Amino acid sequence: MLNFRSLIFLFSWSILLVENQAIAQNTIEIAPEISTHFLQQENYIDSLSDYRKLYKRSKRIQKKEEMLELAFYVALRYYPELKDTKISVKLKKIKSTMMAQPDADFIVKSRNDRKYRILINSSKEFNGMNYEDLSFNSLVGWIGHELAHITEYNQKSNGQLVHFISNYLFSRKHLKHTENSADKEAVKRGLGYSLYEGVTFLFKNPKIFKNYKERNKEYYLSPTEILAEIKLTEQKNK
Repeated sequence: MLNFRSLIFLFSWSILLVENQAIAQNTIEIAPEISTHFLQQENYIDSLSDYRKLYKRSKRIQKKEEMLELAFYVALRYYPELKDTKISVKLKKIKSTMMAQPDADFIVKSRNDRKYRILINSSKEFNGMNYEDLSFNSLVGWIGHELAHITEYNQKSNGQLVHFISNYLFSRKHLKHTENSADKEAVKRGLGYSLYEGVTFLFKNPKIFKNYKERNKEYYLSPTEILAEIKLTEQKNK
């Protein structure tokens, strides 16, 4: 027999499920004409073992969570030049949803020997976008944004990368330019609709704190700007 505490727990959990379903539904309602472009996990799941074989020498994922792992591999398909680049995906308490950075010892290694890591926020107290709340399509877009950063890092010498990181940390103008450029690169690679859904979901999600949304508005492309970049890319590719 269920006790009173169990009933309260089940009631609260039911409300949470309804809220999450409503949030996801709102995202689709905002952009019904582009939902057909969204990536579906079931269309890629049968390729997971093949992806593991393809990337086993150069990619490491700390948490073998099926959706996260598959989203990472699918995003990599849009960056073929990163096939042999050493990249690890790790969960860690950070101040953003995700971040991409070179390993700390990059300064003493050649460009070809560098290792990179994508850190994903593991904190349950995080007031921003939790990766577990993202759809598969949005998760691919989010990771695609981080891979765009790694692509840029990979083009720089060690000295240039040190200078780049310094500017990123201390110049708001450079920070905005860098994040805008990563968004635009993800769109050019074909991940615009994935990025669009994720950013739209962020702004419509009542669980995310206002200050996190304001920071996103300041440094990243808005949903409207992402759609404009998608149209521009599609016109260029005609």
